[in-house]
Amino acid sequence: MSALDPRLSRRAFTTTAAAVSAGIALGVPTTAAVLAQEATPVEGEGPGLPPLPEGATVVADGLFNPRFLAFAEDGTLYITEAGVGGDEVIGQPEVGTSEVEGATPTAEPAAPPSTRGYTGQVSALAPDGTLSVVASGLASYSDGVGPVGVEVGAGEVYFAIGGMGVGMGMDPLPEENTVNRLVLETGEVEVIAFLGGYEVENNPDGTDVNPNLYEIATRADGRLLVADAGGNTLYTVDPATGAFELTAVIPELGGLPGAEGLASEAAARQPVPTAVAVAPGGSTFVGLLSEFWPEGAPSVLTLNDDGTLAPVAGPLSFAVGLTVGPDGHLYASQLFGPPAEGSEEPGMGSVVRVYGDGTIEPVIEGLMMPQGVAFDAAGNMYVAINSIISAPGAPLGQVVRFEGIAV
Repeated sequence: MSALDPRLSRRAFTTTAAAVSAGIALGVPTTAAVLAQEATPVEGEGPGLPPLPEGATVVADGLFNPRFLAFAEDGTLYITEAGVGGDEVIGQPEVGTSEVEGATPTAEPAAPPSTRGYTGQVSALAPDGTLSVVASGLASYSDGVGPVGVEVGAGEVYFAIGGMGVGMGMDPLPEENTVNRLVLETGEVEVIAFLGGYEVENNPDGTDVNPNLYEIATRADGRLLVADAGGNTLYTVDPATGAFELTAVIPELGGLPGAEGLASEAAARQPVPTAVAVAPGGSTFVGLLSEFWPEGAPSVLTLNDDGTLAPVAGPLSFAVGLTVGPDGHLYASQLFGPPAEGSEEPGMGSVVRVYGDGTIEPVIEGLMMPQGVAFDAAGNMYVAINSIISAPGAPLGQVVRFEGIAV
């Protein structure tokens, strides 16, 4: 399948996103593979990666597919890493033909096989710059699925783990599609809510059953709002008890407010809610993947107390993360940018600022697969990049800082 195939949205982009490492393409689209293979290395970056945008400072590297970020009150930055799969082979790649001049063409694998295992982890970047792993051995798929959204409580870190076993027709790993608690004093990790089971048993959106949790955010009452990108749903989880409730079902594109009147093919597109954010005043925002969204379709919605939705802005391009800065503005990360003129391949990613009137303003462009975005108290912006390109032995993920973005 190509990145243009709308069915790929049901995998919450895990198979559309490029995963390349050491010059070997592990997925599609090919744009990212070309960038990683052909760009001139820059000091402080991984081998073969494109130059960082002006003003970027690398504060953490050597990460295995970093996803989301959250600051604790003491200034420690917590980072989820999706990992690189494991020892269990779950799928063989398509076979392509490789020709060598003067030799008989031979069939060779286009990429290594997909695997799963327990290479996901959570890392902590201390205020003094020390990077350490605070939780390891977490469920991971080499296709880019593992620990994702993260929030910080009093002495605890909460994080979600995505999953793709159900969508592949396999028994899921026991820990996938769960919300977890990490107790910082002891390092103990425990599952507090298993949301994948609810999707399997109830299929709230009525389409294919394919749970894949993504970003989480803390609501005003201290409960966690969790996006299920594969299930097209939002859940609210009580971190103290693990009790959860279905908060909203995100309809197909044609059923979203502001998207009325679309052609039938576009109207049937599934929303893939990847991102959630809660403003200090309680306003709740939901971001949709928006993979090649039609013009005028919403990518960012507000979630009202009664579960209804209202459009904010759109369309974005491969939206995967939302956060509210200390300046009160909403920020969104775009995993890829729109294709360049004459090309069908997505471009480089970015972070944009979303204003209340729906205006979208680029903040930082030219980022390699950005996902999580977080701000420190001074308004400096931190972004997880190179988020779907690491392979075993090649931890190319980074977190970069940009000064004074939200002041």
